[in-house]
Amino acid sequence: VFLVLLAVTNWLCGIYVSKLGGEKRNLLPSFADDPEHAKAIFSDYHNVAHRYRSFVGWQTLPYQGKTLHINEAGLRVHNNSLTADEAPVIRFFGGSTMWGEGADDDHTIPALVHQEMDSGSVYNHAQLAYNSRQSLDALISLYAKGERSDVVIFYDGVNDVAFLCPRDIQELPGHRLAPFFQEKIYGGKKQLLLSTLNNLFTENILLLIQHYKNTGGTKPSLYDCTGTKKGETVARMLITNWEMAHDLVASRGGKFIAVLQPASFIGSPRICHLELNKELGENFKNVYGEIQKLIAEKNYDWIYDASNAFDGNDYIYIDFCHVTEKGNKIMAKKVSNILLSESIP
Repeated sequence: VFLVLLAVTNWLCGIYVSKLGGEKRNLLPSFADDPEHAKAIFSDYHNVAHRYRSFVGWQTLPYQGKTLHINEAGLRVHNNSLTADEAPVIRFFGGSTMWGEGADDDHTIPALVHQEMDSGSVYNHAQLAYNSRQSLDALISLYAKGERSDVVIFYDGVNDVAFLCPRDIQELPGHRLAPFFQEKIYGGKKQLLLSTLNNLFTENILLLIQHYKNTGGTKPSLYDCTGTKKGETVARMLITNWEMAHDLVASRGGKFIAVLQPASFIGSPRICHLELNKELGENFKNVYGEIQKLIAEKNYDWIYDASNAFDGNDYIYIDFCHVTEKGNKIMAKKVSNILLSESIP
């Protein structure tokens, strides 16, 4: 009887926790012009599923929705995005910001750049939560399969900080799901049993307790890229990943471009409508400062610092890094101008 009551309590807590943490970004002033369309965008986003993918960890499964379409290769597509490798072939890599979280298919950065260029073939290889090392591994796999690339664009920075600076990421390089994989795959039968019991009887109860515990008082430190060497290491590894990607593309006759992406903690964007994690912000400022030092030191003409691109009074951000289609248009214009300055196409 006790176990049944515990399981039911855990289930009810799960319903309550889901309501506490449910999707509310469609209600932000950033989407005031069309909140219903924003609701459809996030509905599609939360229906996306993933599969295991060698070397990079995961990749989205095919999906067909109202505002979101993912093809059999796991790539998000837009109108006329795949046109039989019409030159130039432009490939975008990055995480969810490049993938287009918060936007429909035709208002992601790659889709908007394609509209600006009005020629060539544009591929969006970005995947949710990918950092620069995963993008590099995805690029290597692409070349290993003999795929053509005239231009490769990496849009990184946010996930290198957000998913490498947490304390539970103890070894670098790494990725967001490294602790999860370690526990689920290599934890052994004992860990599997404990995990099953936790899911059935205690997981949601503990989540609810943790929620109210963190609403007041001093919260436990979740990140460790300030006051340690880890922040410098994360910054250096990002630049090194870009250098290796550049050499890989250039050796095959292509053009490589790296863009340091904006984050709400950097510069002076309008963020009064958001509740942001102060500790994460401090980690961002530290690592981005180190990245910018390395960019100035290296002085590569193929690295572009766009970290302040969304400064101003407009409601661009919908959380600490994702933006509205207006933000994507700003970034797409910057990328298009870079391509045009490089005489591409």
